[in-house]
Parts: sequence; structure tokens; C-alpha cells
Amino acid sequence: MKRCYFFALLTLLLIPGSALWSQSISGNLNAAGSMNLSYANVDIYKGDKLVANVLTDVNGNYKVHLDTGMYRVEFQYAGFEKVVEKIRVTSDESVTKSLTEDSDSEYYRSKEERESKRSEITLSTKSRPMHAMDERGIAPLRHDMVAEEVTLSEVHDAKDYLSSAAKKKMMFGESALHGGSLEEGEAGKLTAGEINDFSKWDLWNDLTQGDLESYQSLWKIAPLNRFTVQVTNANRQPIANAEVQLVNTSGSTVYQSMTDNTGKAELWSTLQFKGPFDRSYVLRINYKGMNKTIRKAKTFQDGINTISMDANCDLNYDVDIAFVVDATGSMSDELNFLKAELNEVIYQSKQIDQRLNFRFANVFYRDHEEDYLTRKQDFSRVLSESITFISDQYAGGGGDFPEAVEVALEEGIHQLDWNPEARARLLFLVLDAPPHNTPEVQQKLEKLMSAAAKKGIRIIPLVASGISKDAEYLLRAMALATNGTYAFLTDHSGIGGAHLAPSADEYEVELLSKLLIRVITNFTYQPDCEQDIPNLEVDLPDSVVVYDTPTITDSAEVRDSLNTPFPDREVQVSWRYWPNPTNGIVNIEVDRDIKELLITDMNGKLLIRLEDLKKDRTVQVDLSAYSTGIYLIRYPVGKQWTSGKIIVVKN
Repeated sequence: MKRCYFFALLTLLLIPGSALWSQSISGNLNAAGSMNLSYANVDIYKGDKLVANVLTDVNGNYKVHLDTGMYRVEFQYAGFEKVVEKIRVTSDESVTKSLTEDSDSEYYRSKEERESKRSEITLSTKSRPMHAMDERGIAPLRHDMVAEEVTLSEVHDAKDYLSSAAKKKMMFGESALHGGSLEEGEAGKLTAGEINDFSKWDLWNDLTQGDLESYQSLWKIAPLNRFTVQVTNANRQPIANAEVQLVNTSGSTVYQSMTDNTGKAELWSTLQFKGPFDRSYVLRINYKGMNKTIRKAKTFQDGINTISMDANCDLNYDVDIAFVVDATGSMSDELNFLKAELNEVIYQSKQIDQRLNFRFANVFYRDHEEDYLTRKQDFSRVLSESITFISDQYAGGGGDFPEAVEVALEEGIHQLDWNPEARARLLFLVLDAPPHNTPEVQQKLEKLMSAAAKKGIRIIPLVASGISKDAEYLLRAMALATNGTYAFLTDHSGIGGAHLAPSADEYEVELLSKLLIRVITNFTYQPDCEQDIPNLEVDLPDSVVVYDTPTITDSAEVRDSLNTPFPDREVQVSWRYWPNPTNGIVNIEVDRDIKELLITDMNGKLLIRLEDLKKDRTVQVDLSAYSTGIYLIRYPVGKQWTSGKIIVVKN
């Protein structure tokens, strides 16, 4: 018996396609031979072209698979002198390097300032070198910011922290206080869930006519009249970064977006609640000077607009990731998570392909009339620089419930140096409070959503305890408007205060680190020009899917651990499908009459719904209009899902 839980499917210990190369460079990176440098950058150049880049693991070890040839290798870590060496690769080469601290670097010179800042926050911290690893392999600066024993009277900004905590108590009661805010964070503990409203489009429409309806008028924001576009080349490879415009009957562009790593773009007639609609629209697609037009655009309820461009395979391996983080007093747990686990999240996400070139940026924010409004670090390829910046931040301030979210978003969208050619541009908005709700802020938020969509920046809210239901609606609308997804912390970890359960029929609970790895990977992976699909280790059947109702014992265990109910009645369903891989046509046969089967992409977006399938009758589905990649065939059973995978390739 095989049970499949869709949102916790991916075990992201990934195998890069480049592992097929027979030669490699491997070794260790350390600080003057005394301690390992974990998550350091190892960049490989052939001439002036960056051909591979990896991070060292928690023990400072690395391995890069390469063809035979001469390479320039650069080793980098924040606060240390960069080491550059030319290496001829003829077989498996071993190269271990020791880095020395760079006394001229910003990070070295600001060490005393950082230590002074930390002493204001804490009475006692564990004494250890900045770059040392503890016995569990936790990243540098793991506990540097948080005291083991602290009294509020001895904490910098204690008054502001109390007001921040009090605001949640006032709004939501005692259970909403962030109980762990002054405690030392623990790696691998925070639990989270995800709601991708693109995958449950009918449910989202129902919610906005029911539970969430009042919040549309409250914020005056509502993504309405959805259009989905799939752009591929002649070989059915997804084209990323194609510009797509939705044009009304007057010839004006009402919305603009960029295709993502799956070749899809999402557009809306309006983001304004009760905004104007035209009866017909035109879609204009531009990719590197090539133009196509879809003169009668279909809304999503009538299907997906597909178009092929006469374009060569031209993959870009750049990925931009920005974290926009609420740094008010109640956000300590979330800051602790970023300090403790972001290294490993990025390390695992990069394993999809050693050619992926990640850059990182950060915007931390509070509110008006506090000690600061925003603090920014622009994009850097060196992960340790980003982690050092994050580790310098601490939670404080927050005198009322709303915060300056729109100011931080404006800085994140317009002031960071986003790469317009990157395969993926992801903005994680980490917060536990909404923006101020004024007409000026509403208009600004609408413009920011449109601007992010135009730049192809996917906003991914990650909400913490104390969030309000109206803020949930706003943030889910923001994710929809920018082709993102909505993530949230849950109570299952027992850390912090009460977390708001989202309006949804079901969601899976997983570790926050696993969720972030999965989201980054799904929003990043692309088949290469030979149509080899990265090994995402999607542990799903590929020909026959069987669902058996869990036993009473299993159900009780799951209810106790994840509070996830199963159907009360016995359910046994199976279906088979072939061929797999397929060039387009898939035959599906079920063993009983069932109401529906759903086919989605790896991001969870619903593509095809098959309704009223009859027992032992074969149904054909044509996926030839969609790009090469992995697709999921899914069946809902109560509040659970059972799924299989379909591989679509041109040849």
C-alpha cells in the first residue's frame, strides 16, 4: 500500500544532472586550517564564463563535476580573503584551501560593532568563533544573537518589545503572544503549511464569495478575471522571461507579467475590487524581439492560452532570492530560523543543478517613527555575506499592530538590483502583521503587486503567529497577483504563540525548512536543452496508483501528530495510466466511477480537470500543448490527496 501526501512529496536530497561527468574537483575549505567554513562559495570559470558554482556543506567539503580542461576556481567566504587558483582537470582532482581573515573587508572591520550590538541584546551568549561549527553542524552565527537567560529590563528596546507583544494580546488574546520570542531558536523545529490558490481555483472563488468576501472590500484589492498563458518553443521546452501583456479593447495594457520557469504567466483584468471589465482581450507576447499575438484570449475558466515561439533553447541559470522581513519585537522566532537554517535551505535548493547561480538580498523593516524604517542589503552571490547581514539584525520595536509592509515591499521591488534575465525572481515576505489600511496604502499595494508581476517577481508570503484573517486574504491575493504561493507557520512545532489556521479545505504540515526547499526548487527547475529533466526524486508511482484508507491506528497517529482527519468511510481507489513518459497523449483508466481527477504542474497549478470518470473506461488526455516537465495526476479523498507523476517530453 502506498500513501501519497502531495504537499510533502519532495525529498530534496537532489542529484544534479552534471553528476554524469566523469571528472571532478573536490576538497575542503577551512579558516587557516583551524575550522571548517560551511556554505562557502566555490565558483568555477572557463575563461570568463561561470560554468559551475557550489556551496561547501556543513563540514566545509565540496565537489564539482566537470569536463576535462583548464579552469579558474574562486573560493569566497564573508570576512576572508578570496583565493583564486587555476586547476587543470584530467581526472578527479583534490583541492583543499585555507582562507585567512581579510582585515580590510567590511565584515572584518564591523566585527567589533556587531559584537557590541549583540551585547546590548543579551547578557550571555555562548562564546565561540564566528565561523566555527557546533557539534550538530549548525551554520555560523547560529546562536550569537539570542540569550539563554534574559530579563526584559536588561534587553535593549525592552519597552518596545513589550508594546509589540501587548499589541497581539490586545488584538488576539493571551494565546497570540509569541512565547518563544526571547528564547534561543532551535534548528529543524518550526512547522509550516502552504496554500497554492492556483491549484484550488474553484475553492478560492468560493472563499472570496464566502469566508473571505468581506476582506475584498476592506482592502479594495481583488485579483479578478484570470488569464493563464503557456509559452514554449517548437520543441515544447518552456520559455522563461517572455513578456506577456493583457490588452483591452481600447488598446491599453491592463496587466503585464513574465513567464516563469514552467513557461507560464498569470494575468488579471484588474486588481481593484469591483474594477472594470471588458468583454474581450488580446494577449501580446514578446521574447527577445519576437512577437506573437493571441487575438481572442481565453479566461482560465475556458482553458489555458498556449503559444509556440520560434526560439532556440537558451537557458539562464541565474536565480534571485530576496527576503523582506518584519523585524519588530514579536518576530524573534522567525529571525532565529533565518539565522539557523537559511544556509542549509539554500544549499539543498542548489543541488538541483551545480550551474544554478543564486544571488541573495535582504530588506528588514519596522514601522514609521521607530529607530529605523528599513535596512537593505542588495544582491550578492556570496551566501555568507547575506547570512552575516541577517545575523546582525534583531527583533525590536513595534508599538502598534500594523507595520510598514508597503514601504518594505517598495524597497524590495524597486530598490534591489533584480536580474531581468534570471530564471526565477523570488521575494519571500516574512511577517506577522498587516500593513496599515488606509486609501493611500491600498493604492500603493495595488501598484506594487502590478509592478512585481511586470518584473516577474514572485511574492511568497510566509506568515507567523498573530496574523489576522484580513491580512491572510490580502497576502493570498498578493501571491496570486504575482504568480507566487502562500506559506504559513503552524502550531505543530509548539514554538511561539497561536498561529492562524488558513481558510482552506486541506493542507499538509511539514518542517518549514523542507517547505522552503521544495518551493525554491519547484520555482527554479527547468529541463535542459536536451530535455533531460532534473532528478527531483518525486517519490510517486508512474503507472498504477492505489489509495487504501489508512488503518485506525495509522489515522490516530496522524491525527495526534498533524491533526489531519481522514475520511470516516472506507475508500479504495486505483487508476492506471500510460504511456509514461509520453509525447502528449495519456490514457487513464479507473477501477470505479469517480467524480474527478486533476492534472497539475509541479508548482501545483491546476491544468486539467477530468470529471465523472466511469469504471473501466479509458479516457485520453492530450498534454502536447504543455512544456516538457513533470506533471502530477491527483485524486482527492476526503482531506487527503493521492497522486502519480507523468513525464512529458518531446521525444
